[in-house]
Formats: sequence, structure tokens, C-alpha cells
Amino acid sequence: MGLSPYEKKSYRESKLRRKQALLASETGYIKPYRRRKKPLAVIITVIAVLCAAVGLSAAVYLTRQAEPVQQAEEKPEAPGDELLLQIVNKQHSLEPGYVPELADFGGVQISSVILDPLTSFSNEAARQGIELHVTSGYTSYNRQKELFEENLAKFTSDPAYTPVRAQAAAQRLVPEAGCSEAQTGLLIGIDVSDVHTRAFVERECIRHGFILRYPDGKDDLTHIAPSGSLYRYVGVEHAEKMRAFDMCLEEYKEYLDKGNK
Repeated sequence: MGLSPYEKKSYRESKLRRKQALLASETGYIKPYRRRKKPLAVIITVIAVLCAAVGLSAAVYLTRQAEPVQQAEEKPEAPGDELLLQIVNKQHSLEPGYVPELADFGGVQISSVILDPLTSFSNEAARQGIELHVTSGYTSYNRQKELFEENLAKFTSDPAYTPVRAQAAAQRLVPEAGCSEAQTGLLIGIDVSDVHTRAFVERECIRHGFILRYPDGKDDLTHIAPSGSLYRYVGVEHAEKMRAFDMCLEEYKEYLDKGNK
């Protein structure tokens, strides 16, 4: 038969005492007898340490979850074709209160949509020794009304013009309020009196998304007298196609409306 648990414990303790007595006879020093720690105490200690570590990790996680997430700065959406290809005339007029988001370019107010491309256009001109001078931009509804009435007065004061002819002649030069693309801020006037500036603008405008808005030979479609100084932003892709197809904005818009690309 084997030893009982009590006998095993007594045997271990007597063995430790004999070792203690032997050590004392050799060194003259009696080492205090200490019982070995029970395994259960060690297990409890380990469990307590693990619990503390898990609790700390959970606290850190919850703290991070509670922190507000910094949202990435949203970039403004690129303008769509509906805006870029918007035609403004008597059939498609703007409300008096229509005002685009505006930006300043050399003291001239323009639509914020064209600030970057116009700046790029101007910088390219400067690299080639040309100063791109923008003479006009956004025109409010009320200001357009004043300009039209001033222009109309010139024709009505001329005996050669009947009231109807005066009205038609005035509209070809200065559109009525609400009928001008200047109110969109996408139409700008550029000083092209210098021959080198004119050549540069005509050549490079499409690379920056601009087109000559009222070219020669298209006034039967635009109903505005040809002008070599008024440029309209439509975006690079559309500008390149319009030049390739030799189309004004009215022709190009009709071309797209038929499902062409």
C-alpha cells in the first residue's frame, strides 16, 4: 500500500528538517524553515495579473472608440456639364437672384469654378512673356439691366432706328438682364488689342478649358454680334471637341443632345 497524503506531507517535512540540521552542522547557522508556497496561490496570482491586463486593454480600446473621428476634408465636386454647357439667352434666362459662388481675379469678379483654370491660363501667358488682362467677368442682373438700357438709349436716339430695330440692335451687342452669360461668372472679357496676346489666347485657350464664345460666322446661332474678346469656360474636354468640330456652344449642345459624344 502507498503512503497516505498525511504521511507524504510528514515525510517531506522530516526530509527538509534533516537537510536543515545537516546544513547547520556544517555552517553553524540554522536556516529558518519555510514551507513552499502552495500552487493554488501562484495560480490565483497569475489569474489576477491577467485580469488586470485585460481590463487595461479594454479601457484603452473604449477610450479610443470614444474619441471623435476626424473627418477627411471633403473636396468640392467638379462642376457638371449642366453648368459648364449652360446657354443663357432670351429662351433660357436666369432669375434676378441668381448669383454664382464668386472669386476675385485681378480685381474682377468671376465664378469660383474658373479661378484655377484662369490662373493657370494667366501663368502660362506670363511664362511666354504675355500679360493676360481680364477686363470683365461676373455681371449682376441689375448691372446688366443698366448696361442694356444705356446701349438701347444710343439706338433709340438715332432717327434711323425704329423702336423695334433699336431693340434688336441693342440686344445683339448687350443682352437684356437675365439673358447674359456674364451673370454666370463663366464668361470673361480679355484684352486682345495686342497682336501677340490675341494669337496666344486664340491658340492656347482650349488647353485651359476656354472657348471664343461669339466667333465670326456663328451669330445667326448665338444671336450676339461676333466678339474676339469674350471667352467662355466649358472645360478642357468640351473646348477641345468644339474646336475640332468647329462648333459654337449652341451647335455643340445640340450635338450632345442628340446622343453624340
